[in-house]
Amino acid sequence: MAVPEVLTNAAIWYGGYDLTGASNEVTFNAARAEKPVSRFGDTVEATYPGATTVGVEAKGFWDSTLDGPQFTQLTAPSATWPMTVCADGGAAGAIAYGIAGYSFNYSAIEAAWGQSLPYRLRVNPQSGTRLSRGLGMLSKAPRTVNTAGPKTQLGSLSSSQKLIVNAHFFNVDGVFRIYVRSDVDSTAGGETDRVTGTDFSDIASEILEVSGPVTDSWWQVNIFKTSGTSVTVAVCAAIVDA
Repeated sequence: MAVPEVLTNAAIWYGGYDLTGASNEVTFNAARAEKPVSRFGDTVEATYPGATTVGVEAKGFWDSTLDGPQFTQLTAPSATWPMTVCADGGAAGAIAYGIAGYSFNYSAIEAAWGQSLPYRLRVNPQSGTRLSRGLGMLSKAPRTVNTAGPKTQLGSLSSSQKLIVNAHFFNVDGVFRIYVRSDVDSTAGGETDRVTGTDFSDIASEILEVSGPVTDSWWQVNIFKTSGTSVTVAVCAAIVDA
């Protein structure tokens, strides 16, 4: 019998903000709409899977540092943000779920006198977004020099697939970017550059894509330093249908 997992340190990243320290509950839901398709002669009620409904909800305690950007994203979103949820703290190689979307419910003040202020945030996907289940490529940590991440075997891409990369830049002192490579194996050398991200000098996030076909099955995310002191970034990647 499999040993049950006990949730003690889920990583929750939305845009360039880490909600982990403010949260104590997270829900990542996905469901297919049930469309009735029963016909004359059927002896049981038949259904067909319709559109997929996806949503992420995080709950915890109000944090003044996180309140401003969450409120702004809800009231006047400037861009779609990637959201990543990782059940074991966001380590490289850990299973990570991701979507890209907007805030649709942000509850910041909901308490009586003497109680701790809670917060609740719900993110729904934008049009064209795919629910992804992949792996951590770079764990959240400060890095001061050009850094080659570990190679991870996510698999090759068919012509109907693409690689989705969610990058979260939590702190940037200087100018840094990431780039994605693939390889035939895990040994050093022979990598092929697949996509290069944007130069960032402040808190930010981005979603990179690599379209198939790609026969390489090993993937790597690297950090390139243009100038400055350090960057704190976390990256996850997954293969989805195009």
